[in-house]
Amino acid sequence: MIKEKDCERFLENVLELGRQYVATGAEIKRVEDTLYRICNAYEFKGIEVYAVTSLIVITVKSKENHHYTQSVRVTEGSTDLGRLEEINAQCRYICREKPDVEELDKMIMHYQKPKGKPVLKCLGYMLAAGGFAVFFGGTLFDGFAAALVAIVIYLMDYHFKLKKMNNVVYTLVASFISGTVALLIAHFGIGDSVDKIMIGDIMLFIPGLLLVNSIKEMFNRDIVTGLYRFIEAIFVAVAIAGGYALSVVCFGGVL
Repeated sequence: MIKEKDCERFLENVLELGRQYVATGAEIKRVEDTLYRICNAYEFKGIEVYAVTSLIVITVKSKENHHYTQSVRVTEGSTDLGRLEEINAQCRYICREKPDVEELDKMIMHYQKPKGKPVLKCLGYMLAAGGFAVFFGGTLFDGFAAALVAIVIYLMDYHFKLKKMNNVVYTLVASFISGTVALLIAHFGIGDSVDKIMIGDIMLFIPGLLLVNSIKEMFNRDIVTGLYRFIEAIFVAVAIAGGYALSVVCFGGVL
């Protein structure tokens, strides 16, 4: 059981964990259930958890019947399955071992994300784009060209800091740039069909998981969150089409 003086600090840690959870793309129902289980493990009563993609609110009642309420804004959002699994493991550990506030603070507030392996990430982009280009009817040469464009997309995602922009705006800009690079590569004779090259690279932007999760949220009766993610997925899809179409309109007749 958390001491009365540590309740506020405990809620800060729990809300930060919830914020990280939502930011990885977790289902809202899972987030609410997890935070409820953590508070229940520490023997709080009257636990109320409300979460949407942009806000989490928790109210609990301590053993001395004092109510505590805190909230946190969620300003980031993506799909990070690796981090999601890490948070799942952390939550199971917290519920099982019930660490004190100091350990929670070290585990959650001072978490440092392990450095990824850029070469493997870039290789994944290249294999995905090249594979889809061939899958949709392109030649191996088209797959090679799509893989080259995928390197540019990888750099935009992780090194040019473009992804810190609004997701829809980023998708529009990145689609335009990758479409232009695809036209440029085809102009210099790398690849047989520019349309197959573009199709392979478009698949790196498709918000398929976001769209599926939005439908799942609505089936879970989290209508607000489901609609939010569904509309975002539609806007991202429109941004993809707009970015590639704009590149063709601007440079299709020149390159």
